[in-house]
Amino acid sequence: MRPNDPSADIDPPQALSTPLAYPETATGAATLLLELTVDRHGHVVDARVLDGDPQFQAAALSAAQAWLFEPARRRGEAVAARIRYSVQFTPEVTEPGTKPAEVPGLAPKPLAASTAAATHTRTGPEVPIEITVQGKRPPPGSVLLTREETRALPGSFGDPLRAIEAQPGVVPIVSGLPAFFIRGAPPANVGFFFDGIELPLLYHAFFGPSVIHPGFIDTIEFYPGASPAQYGRFAGPIVAVNSRPLRAQAGGEANVRLIDAGGLVESGPLADCRGPANIACSGGGVRAAGRYSYAGAVLSLLSDAKLDYWDYQTQASYPIGPKDQLGILAFGGYDLFRAPQASVNTGAALTFHRIDVRWDRKLGAGSSLRLALTGGYDRAAGSEAQSSVVTDRSLRLRSELTERLAAGAILHAGLDARLDRFGLEADPRSLNFVDFSRLFPTRTDSTAGGYVSFQLQAARGIRVSPGLRADLYTSQGVSKVGLDPRVSAEFDVSRTVRLDQSIGIAHQRPNFAAQVPGAQVADLSSGLQWALLWSAGVRVRLPAESTATATVFRSAYFHALDPIGGARDFAIDQTSLNRRATVSAAGLELRLERPMRQRLGGFISYTLSRTEESTGSTKAPSGFDRPHVFQAALSYDLGRGFVVGARTVVYSGVPELNLEGAPHFTSARRGSPFFRLDLRAEKRFRLGQNGYWGIIAEILNATSTKEVVRLDCGEVCRERSAGPVILPSLGLQAGI
Repeated sequence: MRPNDPSADIDPPQALSTPLAYPETATGAATLLLELTVDRHGHVVDARVLDGDPQFQAAALSAAQAWLFEPARRRGEAVAARIRYSVQFTPEVTEPGTKPAEVPGLAPKPLAASTAAATHTRTGPEVPIEITVQGKRPPPGSVLLTREETRALPGSFGDPLRAIEAQPGVVPIVSGLPAFFIRGAPPANVGFFFDGIELPLLYHAFFGPSVIHPGFIDTIEFYPGASPAQYGRFAGPIVAVNSRPLRAQAGGEANVRLIDAGGLVESGPLADCRGPANIACSGGGVRAAGRYSYAGAVLSLLSDAKLDYWDYQTQASYPIGPKDQLGILAFGGYDLFRAPQASVNTGAALTFHRIDVRWDRKLGAGSSLRLALTGGYDRAAGSEAQSSVVTDRSLRLRSELTERLAAGAILHAGLDARLDRFGLEADPRSLNFVDFSRLFPTRTDSTAGGYVSFQLQAARGIRVSPGLRADLYTSQGVSKVGLDPRVSAEFDVSRTVRLDQSIGIAHQRPNFAAQVPGAQVADLSSGLQWALLWSAGVRVRLPAESTATATVFRSAYFHALDPIGGARDFAIDQTSLNRRATVSAAGLELRLERPMRQRLGGFISYTLSRTEESTGSTKAPSGFDRPHVFQAALSYDLGRGFVVGARTVVYSGVPELNLEGAPHFTSARRGSPFFRLDLRAEKRFRLGQNGYWGIIAEILNATSTKEVVRLDCGEVCRERSAGPVILPSLGLQAGI
């Protein structure tokens, strides 16, 4: 590590288990220098020989796949790293009838009495010759979530994506529902990505699990303010899900709950690792996951409502040379909900599929190029046969370049183009035909753009990330351009105090149908929606691995389509196109946390904010403005695999809807505040040497609290409540 390198505050990986056997056909002694990529879980996910005798290379590479390390840590947080690691092979001749010496930590190989014994030693594993952090440092103003940290969070059901609701500044439309107002941003302005691919649907059945199996997820990058330039075409916060690297060995996990069952399986390297010239064993693999719900069978016993959902994910990667790798990622899901016949709202059927074929090339230390082609299919329809249907068939080509220009400078650049063929099937006699034919007509839209950004180490402890992206949107003969400059900076005041700032502009197509696959409003004539996002924060490291953060933010959304926040209107109505508004938000976020993976972990957070909407000369609070949001969680490991936890959520009430004259929202009165308690208990048991199985009981809203979602005030005030929404879960989980 160099003194001025950004990775100077990193503790390198430490070897835990590195078994190695002297090859039967080899002779003599040799020292090999390996380059290992150790992921944030301590597993070796890539290995190659930098120097050494060819007769020992195959044995070293094959053995490295099973090695285990204590992962590298940046300021206490586990990160992936690339290290150089030296191993030494030394033959030892033994006399017949004698026992070869054992090397600590290694399983000696049985020897025949007449053969030469073999031992080996390792040199220098504790102090790597070089260490390079893999993956980018989360930009200022962002939050990095891991599966380990979110698994024990009560109310998340072990799903990292459900932990988004526990972040400061996040308020769902209804508690537990995955449609969020984040720092005032309308739900349709929030973008979700999975490995760089847009995710059109986040949760099943509104309150169900996410459409991505938790075993696929490595980290989630949450950008409540300005996001990096590579994430575009959403004028609001970004949630970017990163898939876990493919394992070097076979494994899997499975779970069964009262409402669904899911599982994941994966294999080790697909290539043959036996030859010393074959470097393919340093990567490659395959995995698949899925989930199926039988909640509909349970629900049918209670009413004539219907509920069904499933999802799948599959990924494969194969090295085709020392620097090249081919990969494929496919995922999709299905949801069907039909309300009881007595209900006016009949429900919906949602489907989406994505397949992404990618070629990755290593250009050098810290540099890479990716070319990818993504095909997609989305469909949304009412649950009845005569309902209107919207579809979207898409094709997207993209390139992504990462280039290390110097020790303290990294370039990120990319280009992409996308075609969407939107379709509409509607009966002209249906009541919603006029609305659907205006909002979602059959057409072909195109989007093309690119971005460039830099990660610069301006000085020791000062990092700056400027960026710029541009996009051209075309629909029905109308074209609009979005130009989005963004910049963020980090300042290490000391080893325990860090300041950060970010500011940026973001554009997107007009849309208000959040999390409805294929439902993209076809109206560019009135211009793009755009946002100006700013935030500044301070992060302080405290004793006992605790952290305190404080952030102030200011956001403004212009030409916004927000019928949900502006009028609490959930109807798909063409009149929404005439409700362009300016949404402004400002607030303070405070959070004190200790990692949930600790024996005693948890957090306390508080958000003070205000969100207003302006239409013409009229200004009023947003219909979902909640000035005070308090959350706290605690998890405790009782030992012997038994973990318990609790989480509480408190929101202040929604503003009144004044019905005198033209209906409008006002803060003169507010609905009753909302309080909820989530509980979780888990007991794990060992399964073989590396596996486990466990019983998990969890409940969201154990207090059975109703939530006031409207306060209508005329001559008298009347509260309208939702729920209570209670989500219990009892299941078995196992993994190896």
